[in-house]
Amino acid sequence: MSRRSRVYGLAPKRALLVTAIVGAVIMGDSMIYAVLPSNVSAFGVSAGLVGVLLSANRFVRLVCNPLADWLFRRCGVEKPLAVAVVLSIGTTLAYGLGSGFAILLTSRLLWGLCYSILRLAGYVSVLEDGREGDRARLMGLFSGGQRGGSIVGVLLGGLLFDLTGQAVSFSIVAGLGLIALPLIIVLVKGPPIPQSTPMDRPARTPAPVDAGNRRRDVVWGLLLGRNPGEGDGKTTPLLALFLNSFVFYFALGGVVISTLGFFLRDVLGEEGTTLGGWAIGLATLNGALLATNWIAALGAPLLGHVGDRVGRERVVLAAGPLSISMLMLLAFPGTLALTLLWLPVGFISAAAAGASSDALAGDLAGRSRRSTVMSRYATWQDLGSALGPLIGYLALGATSLTWVYAVNGFLMGLSLLVFAVAFRGRIFTLGISTARRSS
Repeated sequence: MSRRSRVYGLAPKRALLVTAIVGAVIMGDSMIYAVLPSNVSAFGVSAGLVGVLLSANRFVRLVCNPLADWLFRRCGVEKPLAVAVVLSIGTTLAYGLGSGFAILLTSRLLWGLCYSILRLAGYVSVLEDGREGDRARLMGLFSGGQRGGSIVGVLLGGLLFDLTGQAVSFSIVAGLGLIALPLIIVLVKGPPIPQSTPMDRPARTPAPVDAGNRRRDVVWGLLLGRNPGEGDGKTTPLLALFLNSFVFYFALGGVVISTLGFFLRDVLGEEGTTLGGWAIGLATLNGALLATNWIAALGAPLLGHVGDRVGRERVVLAAGPLSISMLMLLAFPGTLALTLLWLPVGFISAAAAGASSDALAGDLAGRSRRSTVMSRYATWQDLGSALGPLIGYLALGATSLTWVYAVNGFLMGLSLLVFAVAFRGRIFTLGISTARRSS
C-alpha cells in the first residue's frame, strides 16, 4: 500500500471513508434509543411494544448479515453501501415524520438491513486495505467511529428532541446524515474495494456427494460461512472465536446493558442517590454509566494497537477476567461505589477484546472468504446481543440478579477456556508480536 493511500499515516483512505459514513448515518438509530422509551405517546405506540421495536433491528440482522455477504459477492461493496446510506437517512426521517407501530417497525427492520451492509463494508475495507500487523487498531478505529456517531446521536438528538419536538429533531439528525453522501461519492469514484467471488475460492478436491456431506456443509456454512473440509486447520479456532464473541455480547452487550437500571433500583431504591449534596436520579445515573460503555469504545484504536503489538489472542484472554470480575461485583456488590467504579474497567476490557477479536476473525477468514466469514461472525454477535436482554429478563422472573450475573460470569469463563485451548498454539508462540510488526 502506498503512503498516499493512507490519510496522514493514520489508516487506509477507504477504511476511514467507510468509518465516517457509518458514524454519520448511525446517529438516527442511536437517537431512537434515547427518546423512544421516555416519549412513547409521541410515537403513537404502547409501552409494551417499545422492547419489540428496539430489538427488531438486531433479530433481522440474523438474516440480513448473510444477505449483505451475498450482495457484496455479486454487486461489489460500493453499490450496496450507497443504497444502505440512502435508506439509513430515510429511516431516521421516518422516526420523526411517521407514527404508529407499523411504520416504526418497518423502519427498524430496514435499519437492520442497512447496518448489516454498513458493518460488513467496514470489516471488508479494513481487511483488504490494512496491514496484518495493524489490523486490530484499524478494527478499533472503525468501532470507535461508530460509537462516536452514537454518542452524538444520543446527546445531541435527545437535546434537540426536548427543544424542538419529534419531527424537527429527527429531520435535523437526518440532515447530519447527509454528510455521508459526498463521502460515498468519493468512495465510489475511487478504486473498487476488492471483493471475493465464488470463482476466487481455492481449488480443492470435492468430497463425495452424499446426504451426510450435504448436511455437514449446510450446518458448517451456517455456523462459520465455510466448509470444514477445506483442511486449513482454522475451523476449531474460528468456532471458538465465534462462541467467545457470542458469550461476550450476550453477557455484556445484552444482559448487563439491559439490566443495569434494574440493578440500580434494586440496590438504591426508587429515590436514587446523592453526590456532594446533589440528588441523582436513577435514570441519570444509569444513563451516565451506560455512556461509559460507548466512551470506552472511543479508545478501541489504542486498545487494538496493544493487541497488534503483544498478540490479539493474549489481549482477549487478559480482558476476559476483567469483564468477569465486573459481573461478579454486580452479582455480589459488597461496596456499591467499588462496583460502579469498576464498570468502566469492564467496558474498556470488552472494547479491547472486541477490537482484537474482530482482527482475529479477519486473520482466520482468508482472502477468498472474507465477507462470508465476517458476516457469520457478525451474526454470532447479533444473536448474543439480541438474546441477552430477552433471556436475562426471563431469568429474573425465576431467580435473582445475583444468579443472573454469576451464571453469565461462569459462561464467560467457560468460553474463555475454550478460546485458550483452541488458540494455545498461537498464544504461546514466541516472536509472534515481532512477526506482526514486521508485516
